Amino acid sequence: MQNLQVMIDQLTKERHLHISILDLTGILNNTMTEISFKNVIHSKRFCDIAKSTDKGYRTCLRCKMLANTKAIHEKMPFYGHCVYGLCEAVFPVVMNETVFAVVYIGNAVIDKKQTTERIKKVCSYTGVNFYKLKKEINQCEYTRNAAELLQIAELVSDYLKLLYEHAPPTTKKLHWLVSVMKCFADEMYCSNISLKELATTYQKNEKYLGRLFQKELGTSFHEYLMQLRLHKAESLLLQGRDNIIDIAFDCGFNNISYFNRSFKKKHGMTPKEYRMKNGKI
Repeated sequence: MQNLQVMIDQLTKERHLHISILDLTGILNNTMTEISFKNVIHSKRFCDIAKSTDKGYRTCLRCKMLANTKAIHEKMPFYGHCVYGLCEAVFPVVMNETVFAVVYIGNAVIDKKQTTERIKKVCSYTGVNFYKLKKEINQCEYTRNAAELLQIAELVSDYLKLLYEHAPPTTKKLHWLVSVMKCFADEMYCSNISLKELATTYQKNEKYLGRLFQKELGTSFHEYLMQLRLHKAESLLLQGRDNIIDIAFDCGFNNISYFNRSFKKKHGMTPKEYRMKNGKI
């Protein structure tokens, strides 16, 4: 029996569809069901562009939260359009009346004209580049019927349940939620990721997640993020002559003053002084 990632890769081979799975119970936390991070989040370029501004990111996040909540509470599959006009199927993985996960099949377009109009309207609010997003429509999957997306989602759901029921117990040391939080931090530390958003996404209490992360890794989620961001900043400062302001934003700091304070707290010197000391100016 092939693992879940193999099935996902085969279903999307030579297609522009994107499959992602929201794990709510640790169902993906074994060797047979484990998937790559690109299939944990919406990672297609269309979505990356749509989330390229703070308002765009928040708008996408609210849209996803609404879909998550509906899937978890109604426990029934459905399809619809995201705020930017892409079609997506949502399929709750239900066992014993509990939603273990939610399968998403997206990056699809049914009506190019309507999607373009939706993009134009939303971009005027979010500040996302309309022309870049419009061009990216060509890299989306065209489908005449959203029922096809639901059928694919059901295949993934059924296979996931089969693998989970026959998989050996996990031997991983970290709690599955800590693994998820750590993975998000490692992959997305340059974005505006926060513990609050992860708590909302995974339908968990923020304080509980914070305590769990601290207990298992010996540091807070915020401190862990800070370490990743500062380490990346150190590397960029030594690699070239990029503007320090650009480096700050590229590493996930939302303003230069905060970046300077955080950097000086760790190194006892400002980023500029650090670069000069290491002979990069």
